[in-house]
Amino acid sequence: MIKSITQIQHLQRFASQHLRMPDVGIIGGYHGGNLGDIALGESVRQLLLKKNVRGGLQTIYNLEKWPKTEFAIVGGGAVGYVDSLRRVALRYKGDFGKVALLGVDFNERNYPEDCVELIKGAAYVSCRSEQQSIKLKEISGREDISYHPDIAFSLYPEFCLKQRSRLESRKKVLINVVPLYGSIIKDKVVPIEDYRKERPELYENFEQMQLSYQSFVRNIVTKAIENNYIVATIPFTNEDEEYSRIIFKGLPVEHYKYHSNPQRMFKTMAEADHVVATRYHATIFALKLGLKLTPIAYATKNELLLQELGINRKEFLSTGDLASGINNIETTYVQMKTDILDWENRSTWAIETCINSLGIA
Repeated sequence: MIKSITQIQHLQRFASQHLRMPDVGIIGGYHGGNLGDIALGESVRQLLLKKNVRGGLQTIYNLEKWPKTEFAIVGGGAVGYVDSLRRVALRYKGDFGKVALLGVDFNERNYPEDCVELIKGAAYVSCRSEQQSIKLKEISGREDISYHPDIAFSLYPEFCLKQRSRLESRKKVLINVVPLYGSIIKDKVVPIEDYRKERPELYENFEQMQLSYQSFVRNIVTKAIENNYIVATIPFTNEDEEYSRIIFKGLPVEHYKYHSNPQRMFKTMAEADHVVATRYHATIFALKLGLKLTPIAYATKNELLLQELGINRKEFLSTGDLASGINNIETTYVQMKTDILDWENRSTWAIETCINSLGIA
């Protein structure tokens, strides 16, 4: 079977770490299937490099196969599930002071004792929303659990600042679509049962949610084309790419191929004026670049992000709205009320604080 470029890159990381073990294992969903996950790992790796510390991305879902580094940073994102945390807890049992949990979402309702002990004993613990921080304090009894913007806000600050100052128009719209809580089977979106307990209200009206979503994004694309804009899709996963070809069939839309290179995606998105973003990190990238943004809050984390940025709830659609049959909003794009530079600085500060807490630099 021919392997994709992302699979080859993943295997290369795996092999190189067995030849030369990194100083710090950066643990997360880094198999290459989601560009946003790679962005999280890269944000930690780049700041470690500035301190002359070698960090290596390790995939949490088969952690036992990767070399055990002395220090570990669980590098953010929605990896705070029991199975994932247990892999970390088993590896570093008796030595949790060498582990940090940085900007992690903890989405389980309850956690077993071994996971709670890891949270209690870790050198540093933080979340990416106040709501998550409060929840984790209650679970662990630990009071020093901070919260901060997603650590991907720290990426490429100089490049993004320059783009936010740009004035010229590019007459280009980029759109990121997602098969909402579903997977694609024979060109149809079918529900993923793993998420039913997490968002049961969406599954009651799954078909309506899909129809509303398709109507909304196709309407945006049609209007953009009528106004002589170039339209292209930007996938953050392989399924995003596959779904975009289905949902925009018959429209003159260019479909970019999926890759897992955050820097390349920033440069691609900087060529546009306007981004329609469904994925969490597609939203963050657009915010950092200062682009006109139409966000679709497909997950709770997206809604929390937009609310904390001060964006009016009437300015964006959620999956709950779509499931209720709402497929339109009055505003063309959101109006920012928060200084993104401040969010970038807070994100960078959190990563640096995490690194310092481990005593490795």
